[in-house]
Amino acid sequence: MLIKRLLRRTAEAAASQGIALPLARLQGFLDARSTRHVAGWVRDLNNPATRLNVDVMLDGAVLYRTTADRFSQTLVAVGVGDGRFGFHVTFPRELSEAERDRVQVIPAGARAALPHAPQLDLRYQPWIGDRGTYQGYLDERSTHHVAGWVRDTAAEGRRVAIEVVLPGPDGERILHRGMADRFSRQLVDIGIADGVHAFHILLEPPVTEAERDRILVRPQRTDSALELAPALRTQFWPIAHVALDIVNNCNLRCPFCIVDYANTRATKFMTEATFNAALRLLPYVSEANFWLSCLHEATLHPQLLDFMNRVPREYRTKLFYTTNLAKRMPASYFAALADSGIHHLNISIESFDPAIYEKMRAGARHRIFQENWDALLKALAAGSAPPRLRYNMMAYRSNLAEIPHIVQTLLDEKRACQVEVRFTYDRAHIPAAFRDEEFLTTAEWAELKAALSHHDPEQVILVLPRDEEGIDSANYQEPTSQTVDEERQFEPATAPWDRAPRPFNISMNWEGTMRVYGWQPGEGREADRFVCYAQANINMLPDPLKFVLAL
Repeated sequence: MLIKRLLRRTAEAAASQGIALPLARLQGFLDARSTRHVAGWVRDLNNPATRLNVDVMLDGAVLYRTTADRFSQTLVAVGVGDGRFGFHVTFPRELSEAERDRVQVIPAGARAALPHAPQLDLRYQPWIGDRGTYQGYLDERSTHHVAGWVRDTAAEGRRVAIEVVLPGPDGERILHRGMADRFSRQLVDIGIADGVHAFHILLEPPVTEAERDRILVRPQRTDSALELAPALRTQFWPIAHVALDIVNNCNLRCPFCIVDYANTRATKFMTEATFNAALRLLPYVSEANFWLSCLHEATLHPQLLDFMNRVPREYRTKLFYTTNLAKRMPASYFAALADSGIHHLNISIESFDPAIYEKMRAGARHRIFQENWDALLKALAAGSAPPRLRYNMMAYRSNLAEIPHIVQTLLDEKRACQVEVRFTYDRAHIPAAFRDEEFLTTAEWAELKAALSHHDPEQVILVLPRDEEGIDSANYQEPTSQTVDEERQFEPATAPWDRAPRPFNISMNWEGTMRVYGWQPGEGREADRFVCYAQANINMLPDPLKFVLAL
């Protein structure tokens, strides 16, 4: 509304006095000039049907060239022809304030720049024209892709047609046209309608880094480029995570485990060749998202440290794994971890009480766990590149009263960067007696939530059963179609893969079978379904990234 009021005032001023520039009788103003954009309007009074080209200049160089043909109802209202004389240009890069103040807009054929409006607006404002009001961000912009979201707040059910634009001194080049119509769980979580407003577009061929920094994404038939997200990502990470399991077994048999080990007779190990094949995906995930274990106990693999050492140092921060610390390990193992440079280590713990601990971590001995834990903390304190420690804890009636104390101790004394307390993914193989005795009720979850509410939610994460209110969590069945076993099967996708949320996830078992999977959009609880979009053995793929991108 501020831009409209300003435009009305400047249009009225121009209509009364006219702005005469050399070579033509021009009328117009530069209404707004921020570090991110310029906006205004201009017309040739001698040729009112002509739409003038304008050059956005910085220190004599052309930043952007466009046509002043955007529609403004305000210009119509004050009698400036048909109102299609506006321009709105988002800069290829954000300028400094000093650079902003040197920007000029020069109409084609003129020797002088447009004058400032009587009240030049120095704030960034998106273009608001006759195509509706758009909301969204460009979240990712790399040499290989762009990703983000956009919606028209004036027409919530409509999917927005977008175009990827590369501006240049000689005009602009359209790199891609498509729709912002992919599902995003994150958009749902922040209340953006049904979440089907995202886009994830590969650039073929890739662009240079200099070109990357000039790329704009805008709704088609507008000059309203999407704002850059505050935390714009410029890396090409097309895979959300790679979840390996370098073994197929665990040293414990916890009663709540998501995996049914009833038919697991022997421990099988990932080979060096398979691990090396998997490492080809390492550059394409972000920090902490190349997992050496997901479902099983990684320390069972005799080459665990060797596998970590195979990872180039610059990629070590992408690694983490989960361990129960229940297998006796030598001092050399902890020393190697402390110098490894991996991102973090997940440690599973339910109680400081030996009896409760050994009940929950069936097969473990609290004494061995404590010895390992002490050795780890001592080594990390002296290490050159120690991983962070992240603790995982399941909430049950046996440890409910103890959890707040455990959490505080982990934060204060045990190097915790994060603590996650969560509910149990219920499975048919979990003993009914354990479920009836230990699963929390809604009231007990509410008690725990209140007891942990004073902590930073980014540091202490409480993962509650969905729809916790009104649900007796003791009888709650987790709404997912994921069947988790040593093969890690997923339900086949029923929605088209080309509408699947991006980026994809990859799971991989010990012998190299990889599955490309993700969330399948749905209604209610079904929105949380894991589905498989493609499957192959990584040892058989000449280029696993190309296999993923082919989707």
